[in-house]
Formats: sequence, structure tokens, C-alpha cells
Amino acid sequence: MCPALQEETAINGEAGRPVAEAGAPSERPARATFREIFGLAEFRALWLAQLLSVVGDQLARVALTLLVFGQTHSPLLAAVAFAASVIPAALGGVALAGIADRLPRRTVMITCDLVRAALVAVMTLPGVPIWALVGLLFLVTLTSAPFTSARAALYPDILAGDRYPVGTAITLTTVQIAQVIGFAAAGVVAGLFGVRTCLLVDALTFVCSAVIIRIWVRARPAARESARQGGADS
Repeated sequence: MCPALQEETAINGEAGRPVAEAGAPSERPARATFREIFGLAEFRALWLAQLLSVVGDQLARVALTLLVFGQTHSPLLAAVAFAASVIPAALGGVALAGIADRLPRRTVMITCDLVRAALVAVMTLPGVPIWALVGLLFLVTLTSAPFTSARAALYPDILAGDRYPVGTAITLTTVQIAQVIGFAAAGVVAGLFGVRTCLLVDALTFVCSAVIIRIWVRARPAARESARQGGADS
């Protein structure tokens, strides 16, 4: 082979290798796994606190409905009591969700848990009239809205990239399961130990949730305060 042809072949060969490499399929980053998500201490804390709060909501809902029916023997009033535990969830989502942006989100969650624990504890006192019990349950459910908003707003700070949709899917799935478990647990506890014991267990779930958040979730400034600081720095 002549030198000119050899040189052309070498050039063409060197030029062809990058093309082949460029055409090869690039490696895609690994998707986040459940093990990776649960390896984050803050996610575990928020996940567990949310489950306890959901179970607590179901305990209060079932216990008070049974308590109202037991005292009045009125299916209508029992239905009103149950509705008082459902309607505020929608109202609170509209009216109170903004609190999670005005105040530090960990503080919002802890405060909501302690307020709900106190309200449920009042419901266990003997002699509380029916209308007061229904009103207390209304407030318990209403207070769950800023808790849920604050928890959801913290997820982007904790779960980066592909971790966010996986963590959100885990939470949504387990919350649905917790609702079923909460209904079943409320029936068992109320049947074996009485309605007021069920309410005490409910109050304890909120206290446990507050302790978990206080210990394992890092304190962060309020979202609006962070935005103002970012604007001032720029």
C-alpha cells in the first residue's frame, strides 16, 4: 500500500472511532430506590409522623362517632359527627395551607400535633356536651391541613432529583394504608377498652409525632423569610 493511502486510512480510522463512541447508548443515572429514600433520616421522620397523624385522625373520627351515637342513639347526629371530621379537611386546605409558608415548617407541624393532642384530650373529659365534642373534632381535623401542607413543602428540601417522586409515591401509598389501619384500630380499641381510651391513644399518637419531628427534622427558616433574604443578597 502506498504511503498516501496508508495515511488516508489512518485518518479515516481515527475519525471513525469518535463517531462510533458518540453513537453508543449513554449510561442513564440510576433511579432512586426505596432503600435509598428510607436511608434519609428526615424522610423517615416525616413519613412516620404523617402515618401517626393519619392513624390519629381516624381514631378520633371513629371514636367520636361511636361516642355520639352511644349518648344520643341518633344515627343522624352520629352522621353529623362523622361529617365534622371530613369537611374541615377541605376547608383547612384552602384557608390554612398558607401558614406553612409564613412560619417555619417544622414549627408548624409540631404546633399542629400538640394542638390536636390537647383538643383530643379535652374530648376525653366526662360531661363534655355533644355539640362541644363535634366542635372539637371539627378543630382537630381543621388543624391537620397546615400539618400536611408543611410536610409536603419540606419534601423538596429533603428529596432531590428522582428521590422526590419516589418519596411522594411512598407517602401517598402508605397514607392510604394508614387510613384503613386507623379505622380498624379504632374499632378494636373502642370495642375492647372503650371510646375514651381510644381517644387517649389518639392524643398519644399526636404527641409521638411531635416528638419525632422535634428530634429528627432539621429546623429551617420560614419560606418567605428565606425568599426575602435571597432577594436582599441578590
